[in-house]
Parts: sequence; structure tokens; C-alpha cells
Amino acid sequence: MIITDKKEKGLLSERLRPSLAKQNYLLGSAKKIWERDLKQWRNSHKFHIILWGPPGSGKTTLARMLGEDSGIHFVTLSAVRDGVKEIKNAVEKNPGALIFIDEIHRLSRNQQDILLPILEYSEAWIIGATTESPTTELSPPILSRVRSIYITPLNEDDITQGLLHGYEFLKNNEEEFQNKSFDEFKINKQIIPKISQMSGGDLRFALNLFENIIHCKTEDEENDVFKNSLKAFTNKNHYDFISAMIKSMRGSDPDAALFYAITALDKGEDPIFIARRCVIFASEDVGNADPQALSLAVNAYKAIECIGMPEGRIPLAQVVTYLASTMKSNKAYLAIERVRNWRKQAEENGYSLQPPNEITIKGKSQYKYPHNFENSFVYFDYLPKDISKIKQKERVAAYLPSDYGTELRLKNRLADLWKKPNKVENN
Repeated sequence: MIITDKKEKGLLSERLRPSLAKQNYLLGSAKKIWERDLKQWRNSHKFHIILWGPPGSGKTTLARMLGEDSGIHFVTLSAVRDGVKEIKNAVEKNPGALIFIDEIHRLSRNQQDILLPILEYSEAWIIGATTESPTTELSPPILSRVRSIYITPLNEDDITQGLLHGYEFLKNNEEEFQNKSFDEFKINKQIIPKISQMSGGDLRFALNLFENIIHCKTEDEENDVFKNSLKAFTNKNHYDFISAMIKSMRGSDPDAALFYAITALDKGEDPIFIARRCVIFASEDVGNADPQALSLAVNAYKAIECIGMPEGRIPLAQVVTYLASTMKSNKAYLAIERVRNWRKQAEENGYSLQPPNEITIKGKSQYKYPHNFENSFVYFDYLPKDISKIKQKERVAAYLPSDYGTELRLKNRLADLWKKPNKVENN
């Protein structure tokens, strides 16, 4: 996120809104995203974007910066209040504009369809912002036409940096605080690190709380504001409880995992949101050590969706405790980045990604049908030739099964099959 010295009306977080002139105040992963992921967009090739990440991490900031940098007319919409009619009007009245849709996950699947021709023919440049995973909230046709970029939460050091700049802004722009040292403010000296620690990576929340506290006249008043804000933030910040639930499942503690799941539920969390995280966990963290986990998670999701609450808490408890108790493996998940890295290396070096001719449609006469071989397996390198060279150079497979559960059986089978070539059976 960028912080600027531009003085505006409204909350402190709004008055410190970003500008290109203050790029040195970019914080957290937003800085790398601006310099790396969005470099191509700014220089030449534009594309549609979904920015996703927790509140206060810099999604709106990056969108506004792109608008300012490109000089394209910038239109702001929110899926909380704007629907199909407003989106169509915005595009018709502003062809070629940059249309920023905040909370884009609030659009229903039917409403999302209005975006398809806009994305397909670039009638406008769409940038959506969401706190939810695009893969679960947006339709496949939408996802195939956009680039999703994840923005991580700011860490405590980033929040502290932002708060100190906020302090300097107040001191330089508000008469009440001009020419005062920090010691002269009637607030606890530890308030900045305290806010940083409890902000959950949300700079917007941190800046607005800091502004409320810095205007307090006594320490008692300050403590009251801090405690009330902490309580309100804890109640609304579901990411803390869900994060704790996931980490407890990963740590094989079913009691703790269920405690956080039910606590989130009792505080008003959507049970579908929790179930959706369980589906992701079943593949990411359990994986092929226990393939049944994914089926259970999906069925629990469907059951909760079908029966609703309060009975939905029962299948939720079943899936949370099972995922926490079963064997774990993230090997399939890790393999994604390994094969993606192979592709990136190939593209950077101008290598071909074309599959071997024997396994393409054109080479069907040369294809060796595995079921004609012993154990339904034929020794053949299915990777593109140049990718295979990269793999051989690294001397490591992308998918490395663990020694746990079903995955141990897969590991032994693959090791046995790939140790030497076999011969075609006589038909």
C-alpha cells in the first residue's frame, strides 16, 4: 500500500491515500506486485485483473495507482451496492475506461455473466477486488479471462511504518499537533506497537484507530477507545479464527480446530465459508495421504448447503475433526509450483512447450497404449523434450509422494514402475 502526504477530508486512512509521487511508501507485498506483476500492464500490455487479499492490504491502492499511471478514466463501483445495470452503464458511458469493482465476489454467478463480453472484447479494463479466493467465488469463464494476483497481509513492521507516517502527517497538517514531539502527545508511548500487533495486517483499521486514540485527552479515554476497538475488530476479523482453525488441523489437534471453527460460527461466521476452507485444506494439506478427505470435505460442504443451520454444525464438526486427525501430505500442492517453475524457465529461455508427437492427436499411430503393457504401464517420457531436460538437470521430480497413508503406496508403485523400461505384450 502507498501512503501519501496529500491532505484530504475524511478519515486518516483516506487522507493518506496513495499517489504515484510517493511510491517509496509502498508497503508489504503490494510493493513487489507494483514493481513486478503490474510492470507489464503499466508499460505496454494491459489485462484484466482480480486483486485478492485481506482487508487493508492494498487492493484499492494498486487499482487507483494503475488508473493514475495510465491516465485512463477511472470508475469505481462496489458490488455491495452496484449490480448489472450499474456495470453496463459504467461501460457504455466510459468505453475503454478502467472499471474498478470492489467486493466483486458479492456478484452472483448470474450477475458475473455481464462481465464476460466486457472481458472478452476489452470494452473496458476490469479490475476486481475481493477478500475471498477467486477460485471459489468467481465462475470459471471469468477466471479464464483475468489474471488473479494475491496480496498478503501487512506484517507488524509494515503497520508500524504506516502509523509513524500517519503521526508525521498529523503533526505537519493539524494545528493541534504541530511542533509537538511524540512525548508531548497525551497517549501511551506503546500505543503504536500495540496497534500494530492487533491490527491483523489491516493498515486501514490501524490508521483509523490511531487517529481516534491520538485525539484522546486522557490515558483513561485512550484505554477505553483501544479496548472497544479491539473488541469490535476481534468480532469482525474472522480471518484470525479461520487461520487458527486451519493451523490446528494442520497440527493434528482436533479439539483446537473444532474450538476455533465453532467460535467463528458462534460469532456469526458463514458456515459455508468455513466448509469451503475445509475443502481447500483437504487437498492442500491432506492430499494423497488420504484421498478420502477431499470427498468427505466436499460432501460436508454440500450437506451444510442443503440443511443449513443449526444442524449444519454437525457435518462441519465431522469434517473438521477428521481433517485434523488424519495423515497429512502437501506434496501434490508443492508439485504445482515445481512444474510452474519448469514452465517459466522454458519460456524465459525460449524453449518449446509442445508435447511429444507420440501423445498428440497427430501422433496417435505412434502412441503406445499402456494397457497393452505389463501392469498397464509403458516406459515413456511424456514431458516436452525441453522440460524433461530441465527436470533432469534439477534431478528431482515435481511430485514427491510422502511416506504416509495412501501416498506411501503411490510412492512405492511409481518407484517400481519407473526403475526400468518394459516390453510390449504379445496380443
